[in-house]
Amino acid sequence: MYRSRLYPVPLIGILVGSVLASSHSLAHHALLAFDNSRLIEVRGVIEDVFWANPHIRITVRTADDTVWDLEGSSLNAIERNIGLTREDFPIGEEAVFTGLPSRRGDPRMRPALARLSSGQVVVIERNRVEQLGLLDEIADRPAADSEQVEEAIRTANGIFRVWTNVGRTRDHYSDADLPLTDAARAAKESWNQEEDDTLLLCIPAGLPEAMLTPFPMAFIDQGDSIVLHLEEWDNIRTIHMRGDADPANQAPSHLGYSVGRWEDGALVVSTTEIDHPFMDDLGTPLSGSAEIIERFDMSEDETRLDWSATVVDPETFTEPVALPIVHFEWQPGTRIKPYNCTVYPD
Repeated sequence: MYRSRLYPVPLIGILVGSVLASSHSLAHHALLAFDNSRLIEVRGVIEDVFWANPHIRITVRTADDTVWDLEGSSLNAIERNIGLTREDFPIGEEAVFTGLPSRRGDPRMRPALARLSSGQVVVIERNRVEQLGLLDEIADRPAADSEQVEEAIRTANGIFRVWTNVGRTRDHYSDADLPLTDAARAAKESWNQEEDDTLLLCIPAGLPEAMLTPFPMAFIDQGDSIVLHLEEWDNIRTIHMRGDADPANQAPSHLGYSVGRWEDGALVVSTTEIDHPFMDDLGTPLSGSAEIIERFDMSEDETRLDWSATVVDPETFTEPVALPIVHFEWQPGTRIKPYNCTVYPD
């Protein structure tokens, strides 16, 4: 938990001011609903805490009896990068929360930090706080367990280890970059995040969105296959490495059927039979005819893994789409945590 001095800010019921905010964040699809150009404060009493993935939620009632819904980042990110627990937000405690307002003007916020009535400052979203310069100092991230670090170093074997995404940003590509067919563009324009976003219903992401995860992933050698365990959504991919692996007549799934091969030291994977309606968390459609071609390139010193992918889907795109490279790092001691997504109760 971080305790530090907050730069002086008048503590009134709700304060709105202009700030410059970067789009980079550990969470992704939820940020679409919040305004990155403004910073507000909400002062009230904590009434409820929803402590689960995909996003923690804190309910706060202000003096004028307005009920605010504060939607934070994922539970796993908060526990791993900050070390907070549910007990850090006592029910009945008065607090001042600082964060991003809803784009719709309703009483919702993306909280970055909180000042409790005890004077304690609690950082909720580390990256956001650092970007906005809200604290004059900030503690280091929780240290990895030394025994876990030693075990990770001892058991590391080429690509077969835990990797952490360090390169994803909110704008990993823009709509202008996508050569959509007329039908796909119409489908995308009709997409409504609050009604159509499958992730809010804890439906696991399909390819290629699953690989844009800001959470760790682990490659596990199974001989004739490679298991890729993605922490986000508890996704498990099987990459078939046998030369006779054939996707024909395979049952479609949200992660499809993947066939891999080694090419000049890189792992190249072709995936078809994908049964998932969207290519991303922005409503871009994906058809059952899609093929995702991925390449995993590990650095010579084995500390970095670069992921690149090309999406071929004639029903969605007029030409193949190459996604920007995502960089993963080896951070010895990092382990895969259960995700256990829980749908927020209405």
